[in-house]
Amino acid sequence: MIRRTSTLEEAEIIVSWLDEQGIEAIIPDRSSPGVFAFGVTDTEGIEIYARDEDTAGRARKLLEEHDPQRAAGAGGDTSGAGFDVTCDECGRVDRFPAGAKGTVQSCTNCGAFLDMPGSEE
Repeated sequence: MIRRTSTLEEAEIIVSWLDEQGIEAIIPDRSSPGVFAFGVTDTEGIEIYARDEDTAGRARKLLEEHDPQRAAGAGGDTSGAGFDVTCDECGRVDRFPAGAKGTVQSCTNCGAFLDMPGSEE
């Protein structure tokens, strides 16, 4: 999985944009009963996958570069003062704003809980 969205519309926009970048992406659960154009009925969201696993890393990187506020975390810190945390579950590296130190966040890839290092680490 390269991204999870809360609406089908957002997922379709991302798939279209990735296609323009030369990366074929798919929304495998498009016809699931819980998926609607205005959102989903569960907390999982709508998953987007690269059709070719070899391009998944490139797709993630392009999405992070295209959306620096999301890559920086919920605080929207784009100043570069953030820090990287690697998920123990899936291995994804996410960037979080400096203000997230000492908190618990969620991995943007698999949703696992991530303990942020404290200010002394």
